[in-house]
Amino acid sequence: MKTWKKVTLGTVALGSAALLAACGNSGSSSSSSSKDIQWNLTSPIQTLDSSLATDTYSNIIIGNTNAGLTRVDKDGKAQPELAKSVDVSKDGLTYTFHLRDGLKWSNGDALTAKDFVYSWQRAVDPATASEYGYLLGPVKNANEINGGKADKSTLGVKATDDKTFVVTLAQPTPYFEFLTANSVYYPLNQKVVEKYGKQYGTSSEKMVYSGPYKFEKSKGWNGSNQTFSIVKNDDYWDKSAVKTKEIDFQVVQDPKTSFNLYKQGKIVQASIGDPDLFKANKNNKDVVSLDEATTAYIQYNQSGKNKALANKNIREAFNLATDRQQYVDTVTPASNPATGLTPAGMAKTNTGVDFAKYAAQPYKYDATAAKAAWAKGLSEIGETKLTLTLTTDDTSASKDSATFLKQAWEKQLPGLTLNIKSVPFKQRLNDSTTGNFDMVISLWGGDYAEPSTFLDLFVKDGPNNNGKINNVTYDKAIKAAEVTDALDPEKHYADYKAAEESLYTESNLNPLYFRTTPVLRNPNLKDVRFGSTGLMYDFKTAYLK
Repeated sequence: MKTWKKVTLGTVALGSAALLAACGNSGSSSSSSSKDIQWNLTSPIQTLDSSLATDTYSNIIIGNTNAGLTRVDKDGKAQPELAKSVDVSKDGLTYTFHLRDGLKWSNGDALTAKDFVYSWQRAVDPATASEYGYLLGPVKNANEINGGKADKSTLGVKATDDKTFVVTLAQPTPYFEFLTANSVYYPLNQKVVEKYGKQYGTSSEKMVYSGPYKFEKSKGWNGSNQTFSIVKNDDYWDKSAVKTKEIDFQVVQDPKTSFNLYKQGKIVQASIGDPDLFKANKNNKDVVSLDEATTAYIQYNQSGKNKALANKNIREAFNLATDRQQYVDTVTPASNPATGLTPAGMAKTNTGVDFAKYAAQPYKYDATAAKAAWAKGLSEIGETKLTLTLTTDDTSASKDSATFLKQAWEKQLPGLTLNIKSVPFKQRLNDSTTGNFDMVISLWGGDYAEPSTFLDLFVKDGPNNNGKINNVTYDKAIKAAEVTDALDPEKHYADYKAAEESLYTESNLNPLYFRTTPVLRNPNLKDVRFGSTGLMYDFKTAYLK
């Protein structure tokens, strides 16, 4: 999950940054900046529970108020965080993490190896219903526990003492230290989780923190408020590296509003992903282009609930009727048309080639072929016309996207009536998870820099396979890449390419674009780390000059 993930993560808003209202500046100190940072979220956060979070916006807050064994640095490399070092066995199956001295939670409790054991067991426990629990799949018995076939006590983790955490993997996973930087791998304070039960993480008061920042009661998040602040956490092990006393957040979904706030000097960054804003400001000296490891795509409900979308020719007709270049030019001009599920610039093969280029599929716009596939599909299901619903978020950008597709598809596919269902982000996530859709526009942001962060999504019975894809060839290719050929780089990437090809061949998905977010950023904002995978914005060392 864009890391993040889900990173789903995200909405079809045309910029990941959107806006924030100003708050007063804090006083200067020897270790902190003299100015607070005002930041933008384009959608409300959903939870502070790192086992349950699935969206980019919640993860931005979780990733800055908590920490894991590792943290991804500005160069995209996984570095020790709460762990000071790690030993890896020659067979790649045993990782021994040595924790730093004196780690504390924000309430003063000691943070120990047992907090990782508890957290990881909780994440894979079916009772927790963690959508991101699957990310712990490389750990021994994690998949069996998550599937209800083994007890959580059998998970391949143990604390040999307060500062030593040993992990046994089911199979070699060369990118495991990237996984441990994801929030679902963060430690949890068992005492606090059990104190609040199901209310844990539903507000900032029902939490404790282990990261660079924390919430204070007077400026917290109550579960629904749209403005809140995080402040420097003096119990954090690396507090001397934290240069800003306070970061103030506000949720505003309209990109034009955030643009105006930026021009007024009231926020430090604003998206110009809106086509009009982009065209008018693309030559502004404050423009920064953020290349995200994020793909926007349409999921079709293939569960059988909708007989039309269970038909390959109907799905193929929609894919062929999608002019991705025109879509990008009209809706998100800074981005690039998708050539598959895995986005460009995220991962390289063993030979150094961008994986997206290596595995690119010939998705194309062909109106004539679309009509032919449409007619054939209608004949196969015994219909002459169809009425379907496209679900999307209720942001202005998402509505523009859906409107473009409605006009294009109804023009190219005779007898189609496409209704648009615009709902709040939280409802769209719920509708996706429960299969309450015909078609839904989704985004996924990579959680780590390896193709599996995307290609694991649609295996049969996978927790994120919302459209219930059942592609045997795809499943076999994924298993080969991650088990049989895990230590053979050439075969490993060839298997992943075969998985991309099988999704294309069966028209299981309709990839739309690889997202690039153009923003206006205050040039005095320094050292904010943008992650194309995992945590999107890391404010640990950020400050206003």
